[in-house]
Amino acid sequence: MKLFSILFCVFIIIFSDAVSQIDKLKMQSNKVIHFQYMKEKLSKDSTIVSYSKKPAKKANIGGIFLSPSIGVIFPFGTFYEYSSTGVIYGIKAEFGFSKLYPFIPGFVYEYQKNPGNGEYLTTNSLTLSDTKITYIGGSLDIVLNKYLQSNFTTPVFSLEIKYANIVNEISPQVTLPNRIADQSLLTYSLGLGFTVYIFDLGGKYTFAGDFSNLTFQAKIHIPLIRF
Repeated sequence: MKLFSILFCVFIIIFSDAVSQIDKLKMQSNKVIHFQYMKEKLSKDSTIVSYSKKPAKKANIGGIFLSPSIGVIFPFGTFYEYSSTGVIYGIKAEFGFSKLYPFIPGFVYEYQKNPGNGEYLTTNSLTLSDTKITYIGGSLDIVLNKYLQSNFTTPVFSLEIKYANIVNEISPQVTLPNRIADQSLLTYSLGLGFTVYIFDLGGKYTFAGDFSNLTFQAKIHIPLIRF
């Protein structure tokens, strides 16, 4: 009986030790599995984070605007000798793109008419003396709010290169030695304008040889297409 008790105790000790070793192995195995799982999770998370940190591509926001205009035009030089203040009106198609900001390219069409001044009509016995000029060409507006800051308006510098077709209408038909003949030429305009509410008010000087002039205009922007 004593021998049996001794053997039973030895068996219990050996069995307990074996169970303890198995538990240790299980714990180590679980730690390895947990470590591998966390390693894979961290790898996936870092991949997601790095992917989410990629900078988003900036959209090229823009649109096409129509800008009808009207203004007064003052002749200079030889043009001033026989013409008085006239009227000018036109329309400009503007192409705005966020990637081109602050530059706004455009397409310009304008028509101006300057009647002869009273002294010129009387001196030459004329009933009619009109100068009509049609302009067509391109423009480039530069928004200056980055350099000239204002709380209520936006300053804009403009450059225009236009082809001009000039026609003189005289009645009665007589030959005048100091009258410039009909012609076509390339003109250049430099201007500065300001946005006031929904209107643009500005002036520009057009270099057109004997038909150079100073213009003050008002225009409004009408959105045509947005994208």
